[in-house]
Amino acid sequence: MATRRKHQPRSRRKSGRLFHIYIVLSTLLIIAAVVAGSMVFFKANKFEVQGNQRYTEEELLEVSGLEAGENLFRIPRREIARQMEEALPYLKRVNIRLIPPERVVIEVEETVPAGAIVSGSQIWYVDSGGKLLEQVSENGGYPEITGLTLVEPAVGTEFAVAEEDSLKAKGLKGLLAALEEKNMLSKVQSIDLSASSSYLVMLYENRLSVKMGLADDFAYDLKMLTAAEEKYISENWGPNDTGTLDMTRAEGQAHLSRDD
Repeated sequence: MATRRKHQPRSRRKSGRLFHIYIVLSTLLIIAAVVAGSMVFFKANKFEVQGNQRYTEEELLEVSGLEAGENLFRIPRREIARQMEEALPYLKRVNIRLIPPERVVIEVEETVPAGAIVSGSQIWYVDSGGKLLEQVSENGGYPEITGLTLVEPAVGTEFAVAEEDSLKAKGLKGLLAALEEKNMLSKVQSIDLSASSSYLVMLYENRLSVKMGLADDFAYDLKMLTAAEEKYISENWGPNDTGTLDMTRAEGQAHLSRDD
């Protein structure tokens, strides 16, 4: 025997649709209220700079282009950070934090010269990553780097050399990074890349000429240098003795010799 399907009352179906419409409209109204609130209440009015030493807060804020009254959530943080890093060469990294309702914090990490490249008649400060920081008339006491000819040097760019000097450039960057990591840059007076296309010579503590291959593991080389200094030179050399630490020998063993 066939049975009839039971239908929901039309009024119940209608009320269900109205309820869903109400939910959607309420959600949209809440979103609109939040957006409107952010436009009205979240304005950038307090600016703070952290981590700066070389550049003043006024300089950094001016380069950022940030102005009071801007909508906090419309500030293009990455674009501003890139803009600041390009305009100010001693900026290594910029991070911008937004703290509602009105605070903007600019965190900067500054770089420092790791050496001074002498290229022809020019002297360029360079950081451990290879970025040219500025051209100077004389070296202010940073390790003097010779044996490289820079190609179209420009402030804020990574230094470039001719193709035949690419291994020298790579070796220099690797050595500077290792020296900075181990806080040994202050003990280095010069780095000479002119003697060979396979090794460099670093003057260390004004007494030790250190020969290292351009493709070396410089972290390991510096560990060997520190060991030689602490375990042999300090105990067996006089204060005026000089010598050479050669790490380029075929057998892979460092050879330390004292000048006559």
